Amino acid sequence: MSNQEDRFDFSDSENHGNQGERYRKSSEDKNDNGKADGINWGDKIFSMIQESAESMDFAELSHNIQKTIDVAREETMKQVDKARTEAAKQIDRAKEEAARQVDKAKEEAAKQIDKARGYQSSQAYVNVGHGRKVIAGKLKKNPGLYSGPAEIAVGAAGLGAFGGAGIGLGAFLGAVAFPIGAAITSAAVMIPFTIVSAFLLGRGILNSKRARRIRKYASIWTGKPYVMIEDLESRVGWDRKKILKDIHFLTDRELIIGAELDAGETCLMLTDESKQQYASAMAAKRQREQEEVKAREAEEALKAAPFEQREIHRIKKDGQEYLEQLAELKKEIVSDEMRRKVEQMETLTARIFVCASEHPESISQTDRLFKYYFPSVLKLLKVYEDVEKQPVQGENIRKTKKEIEDSLDTMNQALEKLFDEMFQNVAMDISSDIQVLEVMLKQDGLTEDGIHADQKEPMLKL
Repeated sequence: MSNQEDRFDFSDSENHGNQGERYRKSSEDKNDNGKADGINWGDKIFSMIQESAESMDFAELSHNIQKTIDVAREETMKQVDKARTEAAKQIDRAKEEAARQVDKAKEEAAKQIDKARGYQSSQAYVNVGHGRKVIAGKLKKNPGLYSGPAEIAVGAAGLGAFGGAGIGLGAFLGAVAFPIGAAITSAAVMIPFTIVSAFLLGRGILNSKRARRIRKYASIWTGKPYVMIEDLESRVGWDRKKILKDIHFLTDRELIIGAELDAGETCLMLTDESKQQYASAMAAKRQREQEEVKAREAEEALKAAPFEQREIHRIKKDGQEYLEQLAELKKEIVSDEMRRKVEQMETLTARIFVCASEHPESISQTDRLFKYYFPSVLKLLKVYEDVEKQPVQGENIRKTKKEIEDSLDTMNQALEKLFDEMFQNVAMDISSDIQVLEVMLKQDGLTEDGIHADQKEPMLKL
């Protein structure tokens, strides 16, 4: 025992007592969390160590310390659970009133923001069934708004209690020359609880920050039929990726009443009407895309088509564009007589285009119309429209209008002549076809003369 006595020399009881007293005072000053139900677990552990040191019996010391730590841990967890339960009750009692106050503040803030930005004061609403409506963009709840601070408080308290207890215990055991391994093992018991407390603290901080961001979003979009993500980004000043992540968090959990993010993630729709408008716009977009695809396919097919077919397509396209311009100018003309002249030109032009498309050999006759005559006609009609709108119809204006009207008559006469010439070529082709048909019928004895000649004998004999 002499070696043990040399190793654990506690003969200086006064010095030893002073050291224990300093530890107890230090423990009391640093942290009161070591107390549970009136028990100071630090003093209890210190007493155990002191008794073992005085008796030089360390056989049960580690077991007793571990047992004491387990009891302290259970008591501490009970206190933490009790604190969490009480905090939850307080949060529940405050939620309803706080939610009303927050909603009122959000609506008022949204009105002020809208007024400052020039938005309309009318609010958008969403039907929620049974004849009830709620303001568009209203949050069912904002996760983390109340639970976040509670988790921060519990996590911080636990981190201080368990972390401080572990560090203090390890330091004390090391100070009294306790075996290093046993000291570390005893202190390590607090590590899991310290980790859990740190996790609660970190999660509480993240949830609380997100809740504040969501509250800012809601103050912007509340009462709106929709909100553009670009507008949201410019007003809050946060990263677009973070904003979309927060919105997905809300929409995935259906926390915004009636909200839906568009496929391109550019707009958050908050009412049924905005969703219907979006669906209609998307349908129109798909139709335009299909038409563009068909147009490209037709263009590619036209490039590979024979020259004659390409010319027919060209004349149809040019003719349609010209007729559309005539129709637009006719709408602005007041004079009934002039409108009648334009309508006559429309009819003649349409017939010429049809004839040219059916008989490509006539296309060359229409090219001069597009190059020279039609541009002049459109220019004259625009001038007529302008002078007709003048409030004072003086002599010069009346003279100009009369000259344009006469020019239109001349143009219509030229179109009639051109159509007649084109039809004459068609008529000549038809006459040739008729002559060929008559010859063939006569050769087959199917004409009137041939039928009488064959009636000398009956065609059938019974």
